[in-house]
Amino acid sequence: MRAWLALFSAIACEVTGTLALKVFGVHTPWLAVLVTGGTVVLSYMLLSLAFRRIPVAVAFAVWEALGLALITVLGTTLLGEHLGGPQLLALLGLLLGARLLHSGTHAPSAGGTG
Repeated sequence: MRAWLALFSAIACEVTGTLALKVFGVHTPWLAVLVTGGTVVLSYMLLSLAFRRIPVAVAFAVWEALGLALITVLGTTLLGEHLGGPQLLALLGLLLGARLLHSGTHAPSAGGTG
């Protein structure tokens, strides 16, 4: 459970840093660099904690897919950016791909060799 908490926290940090580029980048680029740099470093540190219990393919796919989905939704709602049908379909594909990776990954059995 802690691994998933670390993963979702990593996603939140990544999304915050990415949005900071847009929000602060125009008028205060130094603040964008500080916020983005700090949150991206923290995101990767948390992602490395998630890798201890969650397979890399699953953790990275979830990190990327949910992060992109959140950035897209927040960009649309908070920043007034446009989101069309093809973009929605692409996001659905990303989320479905992350889910399929997760469902196809099994933890090795306790007494087995695999």
